[in-house]
Amino acid sequence: MKTLKTLTQLSKVLCLLGLLCTGKAQAEDISGPISVTKTILEDSRLVGDVTCTMTDSPCIDFGAPHIKLRLNGFTITGPADPDNPSSGFCNASSATPQADGIRILDQTDGEILGPGMVQKFRRHGIFIRGTIGVSTRAKVKLVTSHHNCFSGIFLNMASDSVIEENVSVRNANNSGAAPCGGSCITNSFHNTIRRNQFSGNGSVGPPSNDFGVGLVGASGGNVIEDNSIGGNTNGILIQADAVHNVIRRNIIAGNPPGQVSRTFGAAVGFDVKDESTVAGSGARNTFQQNWCVTYSGPGPAPCPNFPGPRRGDDDDDDDDEEDN
Repeated sequence: MKTLKTLTQLSKVLCLLGLLCTGKAQAEDISGPISVTKTILEDSRLVGDVTCTMTDSPCIDFGAPHIKLRLNGFTITGPADPDNPSSGFCNASSATPQADGIRILDQTDGEILGPGMVQKFRRHGIFIRGTIGVSTRAKVKLVTSHHNCFSGIFLNMASDSVIEENVSVRNANNSGAAPCGGSCITNSFHNTIRRNQFSGNGSVGPPSNDFGVGLVGASGGNVIEDNSIGGNTNGILIQADAVHNVIRRNIIAGNPPGQVSRTFGAAVGFDVKDESTVAGSGARNTFQQNWCVTYSGPGPAPCPNFPGPRRGDDDDDDDDEEDN
């Protein structure tokens, strides 16, 4: 017993010295200017604001699976100028180059954790691409994606990922013909988008195909729930081949803003825009208990819909009892 105790104590000392333990490396600290893509291979964190100057590659790239990036309340700012399209500091299209703020490319179990902000990138604020048939299991939580030229958070061929409690605002000013917005789910499956705020995303077309949340391509089996979606070109856009998704308990209202409707016409955007080519939206996607007003697509229309008791209902009942 005495020998075992001595060996245990020796192991602890060697572990503290880094001579014996082989556990995960400590977090890498990131701050200041970045001019060449920063590839992280271990858990990392911001310890100050970051300014990215590269124009043809991502600022921070996940180079390994199973790692976390913590923003710690700081901001990552790119070189784009979305308010000035003639400046040339937005991508010409949503294809290349991959001038994104944070990229998770073909890595599993990557996590981007706020609070913190990713803003003003030439393409997407956060770009996550998976591989069909492989579970991506990415997570983005408590991150503000702000004023990026295309989408704030973009999922492409991603699966089993969670996008929750984020704020996406003023993205997709320069998306052109590409469908972009707060969160774009493209050819992606079984992801959960919940408890997020999507506001002021998108530009006026033609085509008017931007959104707060978009189910693009053949995306299926995704759950869009408990989000607040207002002031976007369209609240939720569903393309023709997006099937078997569940849209529930969202507040989807004021899409597009009143000034946009007055200037460009009532048909510019809707709370829900369903581009399904099959009659009966329920045959393709399921809408449950959403609060929404305007709708474009095949019937039966899920909007207008105002589930639950209205404010003041209990007071009216009390008054009726008193009158009786």
